Amino acid sequence: MQFELLTLSGAKYNDKASEVVVNTASGSIAVYAMHEPLTTIVLPGSITVTTAAGKTDVYTTFGGLLEFQNNVCRVLSDESEHSDELVEKEIEIALENAQKQYSNAKDKQELAHAQALIDRHTVRLNVAKLKRRRPK
Repeated sequence: MQFELLTLSGAKYNDKASEVVVNTASGSIAVYAMHEPLTTIVLPGSITVTTAAGKTDVYTTFGGLLEFQNNVCRVLSDESEHSDELVEKEIEIALENAQKQYSNAKDKQELAHAQALIDRHTVRLNVAKLKRRRPK
């Protein structure tokens, strides 16, 4: 099947894939070639792509939409990062800073902003840790 991971900054992935695993509102799902037509909400987390050659790539997503039709799996997301782009130590520092912002927040708006940063960096950290555990 063809897999496309499209973001506001352009395509992050656009090639053949044998499997795509995403977190949805209904739980984690795997999409394979010839899947039934499907449209679903993608939750923040990881997108795992097994290429036609058997290599595994992992991307972050902070939510989006998955559509499968005519043997094309397309994920639309505002942002996505490949696990190779993530630096675990930098993310840990950013997460600590976001947690401090949350602790020091003075109103609901600052709390919401800090919580969004915490959620974002938690997703990024989890994907970075997956990269470390993945066999090369």
